[in-house]
Amino acid sequence: MTPRARPSAAFTLTEIMVTSAIIGLILIGVLPFFLANSKSLFVSEQKLLVNGDLRAFTNGLIQDVESASGFMLYQSFYSRTLSDGTAVNRDINGDGVIDVADRMQSGQSGDFLVLVYYQDPFYDSRFYDDDPDNQPTLGSSTTVSRIVAYWLAPNRNYLGETALYRFDTDQFKGIASTWMTPWGATFPATLGSGVTVESLLPPAVESAATDAHYAAVALNNLQGLSSNLNFVNYQGRSVFVRSRILHGNQAKRVTNIYNFTVSPRG
Repeated sequence: MTPRARPSAAFTLTEIMVTSAIIGLILIGVLPFFLANSKSLFVSEQKLLVNGDLRAFTNGLIQDVESASGFMLYQSFYSRTLSDGTAVNRDINGDGVIDVADRMQSGQSGDFLVLVYYQDPFYDSRFYDDDPDNQPTLGSSTTVSRIVAYWLAPNRNYLGETALYRFDTDQFKGIASTWMTPWGATFPATLGSGVTVESLLPPAVESAATDAHYAAVALNNLQGLSSNLNFVNYQGRSVFVRSRILHGNQAKRVTNIYNFTVSPRG
């Protein structure tokens, strides 16, 4: 007599449904804690990045400004449109020539800050003051030894973001101690005979503003708070920085607002 095969052990449909329901309830209970923890970790990470950027920018700018002889502020490095649709330009009067008349005066804002290091035996105490008739200029005997600049332009690494860039002429001095790249001005430079501070600056075009020679200060995205611009000429003697740093992505933003004032030694 052939023995009857024993039925194989298996879960019944009821057992599977009950088990699935229990697992679902566990997941429903755990998921909010997981999402909250994930969001908290993301925010904490982005805050650390924001604070790191803030320290790097603040420390670098303070060191540069405090050792500078003076500063020039322009509305923008080149012609561009801000997020609110406002058009900005280095040549603010539109005469086709970038000169002293295009510098931002006391109380005016800009996104292109130029720090000048010079020796001038005929230094004029009116170099920076609150009188609009006294345009900030340098004497024809002034020798400019170095220029450092900060400006806002599209982030060359992240599409749709802005970045803060910096150049320092000292970083481009070769064996002959000359300004090598990318536009050919030579330092030290004596002003006069058509040589102005403006002539020593890079071309006012986007390709120069985002040139790979220039360091992108560690900022993911910036938004100015003074008419959407970041720097303010404060009484012709100091630079007032009002800005917002953003990190994260379009869906989740972490931000921090900062304000501080620095003054050149000149």
